[in-house]
Amino acid sequence: MLGVLAALCLWPCAALALDAPQPAATEKPITAFYRETWTTRQGLPHNQVNAIAQTPDGYLWLGTWEGLVRYNGLEFQLFDRSNTPAMKDNGVRSVRASDGGAVVVGTSRGGVTVKQGDDWRTWRVADGLAQDEIMDALLDRQGRLWAATESLGITCLDHGKAIQFNVGNGRLPSNVAFALLEARDGSIWAATAGGLVHIVDGQARLVPRSAGLPDAPVFRVVETAKGELLVGTERGAYRRIGKSERFELVSPLLPNDGVPSLAEDAAGHLWVGTVNNGLFRLAGSAVEHFTSGRELPNNRVASLLVDREGSIWAGTNAGLMRLSDAPFTTWNSDQGMTDDYVRALAEAPGGGMWIGTGRGLNLWRDNAIVARYTKADGMPGDSVLSLLQARDGSLLIGSYTDGVLRMRDGRIVARYDSARGMPGSNQVRALAEDANGNVWIGTTRGLVRMRDGQFQLFGMAQGLQRDFIISLHLARDGTLWVGTSNGAVRIVGETVHPLDMRAMNGAQDVFGFLEDADGTMWMATDRGLLRYRDGRLQGLGLASGLPFDTLFAVVDDRLGNLWLTSNRGVLRLPRKEAEAVLAGRRAPLRFDHFGEADGLVSSQCNGGSGPVALRDARGNIWVATARGAATIAPGTLGKYRHELPHAVLEQVLADDRPVSLAGVLRLPAGTRKLEFRYAAPSFLASRFLRYRHRLEGLETGWVEQGNRRVVQYTNLGPGAYRFDVNVSAPGLGRGWSPGITSVQVEIAPQPWQRRGFIVAAALLAALLVYGLFLWRVSHLRQRAERLEGMVEQRTRDLREHAERLRESDQEKTLLLDRLRKQSEAFERMALEDALTGVGNRRSLDVELEAAFGRAVRSRRSLCFALFDVDEFKQINDRYSHAAGDRALVAVAHALRDALDGAGMLARWGGEEFAVLFERVSLERARDICEAMRQRVQAIDCSEYAPGWTLSVSGGVAERGDASRYEALVARADLLLYEAKRSGRNRIVG
Repeated sequence: MLGVLAALCLWPCAALALDAPQPAATEKPITAFYRETWTTRQGLPHNQVNAIAQTPDGYLWLGTWEGLVRYNGLEFQLFDRSNTPAMKDNGVRSVRASDGGAVVVGTSRGGVTVKQGDDWRTWRVADGLAQDEIMDALLDRQGRLWAATESLGITCLDHGKAIQFNVGNGRLPSNVAFALLEARDGSIWAATAGGLVHIVDGQARLVPRSAGLPDAPVFRVVETAKGELLVGTERGAYRRIGKSERFELVSPLLPNDGVPSLAEDAAGHLWVGTVNNGLFRLAGSAVEHFTSGRELPNNRVASLLVDREGSIWAGTNAGLMRLSDAPFTTWNSDQGMTDDYVRALAEAPGGGMWIGTGRGLNLWRDNAIVARYTKADGMPGDSVLSLLQARDGSLLIGSYTDGVLRMRDGRIVARYDSARGMPGSNQVRALAEDANGNVWIGTTRGLVRMRDGQFQLFGMAQGLQRDFIISLHLARDGTLWVGTSNGAVRIVGETVHPLDMRAMNGAQDVFGFLEDADGTMWMATDRGLLRYRDGRLQGLGLASGLPFDTLFAVVDDRLGNLWLTSNRGVLRLPRKEAEAVLAGRRAPLRFDHFGEADGLVSSQCNGGSGPVALRDARGNIWVATARGAATIAPGTLGKYRHELPHAVLEQVLADDRPVSLAGVLRLPAGTRKLEFRYAAPSFLASRFLRYRHRLEGLETGWVEQGNRRVVQYTNLGPGAYRFDVNVSAPGLGRGWSPGITSVQVEIAPQPWQRRGFIVAAALLAALLVYGLFLWRVSHLRQRAERLEGMVEQRTRDLREHAERLRESDQEKTLLLDRLRKQSEAFERMALEDALTGVGNRRSLDVELEAAFGRAVRSRRSLCFALFDVDEFKQINDRYSHAAGDRALVAVAHALRDALDGAGMLARWGGEEFAVLFERVSLERARDICEAMRQRVQAIDCSEYAPGWTLSVSGGVAERGDASRYEALVARADLLLYEAKRSGRNRIVG
């Protein structure tokens, strides 16, 4: 019967070769690059991108028919005639970036515009250009402006002197000039409709046809990193042979088409943009083709650029595209797979990879999909849920509705399902095989063991916590670990041992397992990562610092990292981090987070089937996602981890008006509002960047902004300020960049706020008083004789009144003195502990925060200690609270005397005291703390607590790599706890 069944299940399945040309096996195909596209829907003012350039500050500049565009990785900013008066035309044909950061813009009929910092300047015919219709323009290293025009040749503006190159003066073969290049030797190459021209020291020479270039217009000329000259013509791309005058075709495999754009990437590969045939990449002798049929916006590639992060930018007639050789490579239908939705992976013999999808099975090998199997080819069904490379060399395929299929040599040789006696269900989500050849089948209605063609069902009646099986793992000791939709069990022999997961934040779904060499088992669950070691279960979840806690798989890269997959990307978690957090030695977790910007076409990884992630024999990590099978070589991650970009001040507004960013920002008196807008131009990490700022002169510390890139200040007083901005990428495991972008700001005072005005006003007031006094004296003299008696009487009255005033003044002086003393007493009360006379927690908190900031900036030692009076409650209970108070006072005085000014002592609360050691090593701080402990132990408390011996326990910690002072306090608290637990009356640190 079994032989008949096998015969009925046999069907042929041929490997399907892909028609598209393939790159060398070591090269990632273009279709596997991460791709982004922008059109007018995403913010471009026009879909045709004629030119692309990048300035040293990282900004990308685009030339379109509707203006000049600046891109910072998040948003486009348009410069056109409506907002930039210097721009005389919106049609931008060329954009160049000089080494000094200038942006040189060639327009279709508005001349050449140059942006240098905040300054814009335009050159037109009146300034010496032969024509306002510009095809290309550049600033050379001597500061000369070169302009290639549409129909009147080339102009060189040499510091006010115009030099013309055209047909009329015999310097050019054609007045139509398409492009310019300043070579490393300072000479100029010009691409014209009449051929390639070389200009040296003002002398132009046409490269003859005999040199090997075709009799056709030249559109583009570029120089590679090694100094090789590349020429794009109307009939293909050519390269100069060494330093000779000979040229040859770049590759005979390229079409005979116009080449308006050329670029070289960091690996030395040549990218060729054509007029009609899309984009080509030359890697050695291999040529790869990328067209609009594979997501290129349009087959006319007018411009190309390789940016400083290694991305390839292609400007086409229908939009802008970025191609990035990201850490992850995703294989999907673009490379010929039957479907994008990947549910299972299994390594094939010989280094291949089986990829099971929602619509068939695929075999990947040597950077290509070499075989595909679907229902159309004879499979019972398309949906593959699980895969297992069996010990006998066959492949077991778990399906959605057709049970288990066994494939050998591309043919189905057996089928196991409910119609053929298999219990459970035909939906098979997990497979495993033990050393005896028994196959374990995880279905949605129980676990099935297939032994010698016989089936045995394990369900809830046999001890499973749920019949819905999600994952299986066969441990080294023969134990079968089973993940269900309601926890996990271990099967040893015939016995089922449930795992109690109730304390693990309500974890239920167990999606995957990873076994360490020592038998430790890691589990990916719907509530984080669990670790089972020596019978103890612990977990890492949201509270531990994970950004999400539904995890589908955990894989060891054998380089010290655990890789976790989820619906929101892939995490790389250093194993030491996980172990340290689980041991309570540090928190929170630090990790790297990978998403779509890292090459995952979709950050949604799949789970509930399997395996959904694995490490192959070459060390590559494979992940099943909703848009393909993604793979990464962990050992090569270093080349993809670029330095964090520096923040750039994009604009400063004073009272809603832009101000120049050149030098110190000197603002007029009365400026009420100041606004800073900034960005860190990056095209690989822009969505991961986080910012912080501070305004020195107003703010004492950094203010974290998250991803917000604008900050406002109002009602600033006159004076000098400095605005700082800094960037980090915590989602990529990158802390704050050491580079800080700063700008000085000076706000002028109002006239009445100036010192001279105040002095003058005081003098004027004094003169006025003096004048009134003189007038009064004169008036009194005139009436002296007639009013002498009255004056004498009034004089007596005035004397009496003056006496009363003096008495009143003395009383007020005494009152003010009492108020001052009372204020000083209140201030001491606010900063001192009333009982012990040492500092209180508030005073130490303030000093600790300031000292921590100083220690971080200066990278000097900072230690913090916590003391706790041992068994203090017993003093209160056995003697009295008054005795407890006297004990606290005695302890405080003993600690202060032993400290002897080496640190700052404060009562932390209750019977706890704290000491801050600034610029003191941990070893020295520990010695001081030990002396303080001994001083306390020597206290004589017989007067108020006879028979009692006072002692303290302490924990002392050093700042180390802590980024916040709260972490230092927490570390000292843990060490204090360790001292208590170790027997009290000791110092731990």
